[in-house]
Amino acid sequence: MTLEILDWRDGDLLAKPVFDKLNALVAAGVPESKILGVTINTDEESDTDLWCPKYGIPFAITGNVVVVHTHKTRKAPPEFAAAFVTADTRADLNGVVKHTLEVSKVSFAPIDAAVEATGMESGGMSPIGLPDGWPLLVDQHILSIPKLYLGSGIRPSKLVVDGSIFADIPGVQFVSALGKPRG
Repeated sequence: MTLEILDWRDGDLLAKPVFDKLNALVAAGVPESKILGVTINTDEESDTDLWCPKYGIPFAITGNVVVVHTHKTRKAPPEFAAAFVTADTRADLNGVVKHTLEVSKVSFAPIDAAVEATGMESGGMSPIGLPDGWPLLVDQHILSIPKLYLGSGIRPSKLVVDGSIFADIPGVQFVSALGKPRG
């Protein structure tokens, strides 16, 4: 099945934080050509493991974001962070993420807390539009993917960007080998 890439500018197929961030990036001078558009899928197909095979999109050019809680010390209150890797890998939370953020503990953030904090839907989270101040780790090789499919903030669509757009997002930290190959 072929995916049609639609114009992202009407905002109907993006969560508000994602739409707002894309507009802010364009207003700040990021070339709009780095935002390729948005695709439509059914809610049931939003899971990457179903979506990629159905549409013939390689896992290696599809991104997944993981929202985590970090703890500076075992007893410290949790803080949010996110890791963005391609779908042919899994974010190395207890190795690379923990070491890079210099924290004592990393765990998946509770879904309800992540949804409330981001204004995005579970299963459709995007690394673009996360709250300001959150650490966002991005696997270095994503920068070289010219057509990258990722969450749009809602389940029934995917955002399509040039991976180099992440170099234009303030506060992103690029990490080599952030993702480990899936088993």
